[in-house]
Amino acid sequence: MNAVKNKKKKKLLGPAEWRMVLVLTAISVICGGALALVNEGTKATIEANAKARMRSSILVALGVHTAAELFPKEGVSKLSADEVEQYFKKHIEEIKTDSFVYWKAYKDQIGGELQGYVVRIVGSGFQGVVAMQVAISPDLKTILGAHVIEYEIGETPGLGFRMTEDQFWGQFKDMTIDPKIEFVKFRAANQPKEPHQFDAITGATVTSVTIRDLLNQAIFKLKQAIAAEAKE
Repeated sequence: MNAVKNKKKKKLLGPAEWRMVLVLTAISVICGGALALVNEGTKATIEANAKARMRSSILVALGVHTAAELFPKEGVSKLSADEVEQYFKKHIEEIKTDSFVYWKAYKDQIGGELQGYVVRIVGSGFQGVVAMQVAISPDLKTILGAHVIEYEIGETPGLGFRMTEDQFWGQFKDMTIDPKIEFVKFRAANQPKEPHQFDAITGATVTSVTIRDLLNQAIFKLKQAIAAEAKE
């Protein structure tokens, strides 16, 4: 009886079975390597596209182009990724501090007349990531414009997702930043809105709070950075 069991065990671990194991292992290694190569190859392209979209969003916030021109619902953007890159090389300077990144935009060329500053706010809403590019006047008193890129948002459609609509981010244009920015949760049709206020997204208070807090923080850091630069 034991002899029969031993023979069965030997059959389970015979040459044919081992060859199958080796072949399957080799296939797994080859497929894994191929997927890694594909991922590495597409990673650079994905990052480049994300960078171009973010920079295009900055141009919308600055008022250089409209959202319809650079982020058309159907069709092709007015500027290619290369053209956006060339515009940045000529007009926009990226400034990095220890904990903060912002951009200086110039009307003609870098080093010339300042058009404004741009800050980028990114944080967690109720059900996803919220992100917005905001352009601020050279005197640090007014928001020139803002823009949200749709693909960056993971908010539930109809709630926080509404921040991707121009009706929301469009209201930041010409908003004053002193005193601090606030939002109005419920505003009657005939109730005036203060110059430093924006209408909250109905049903997405957490997202509105995130935007308010991050924007005030970014403006504070920008003012600090500009003040430190002036002392140099």
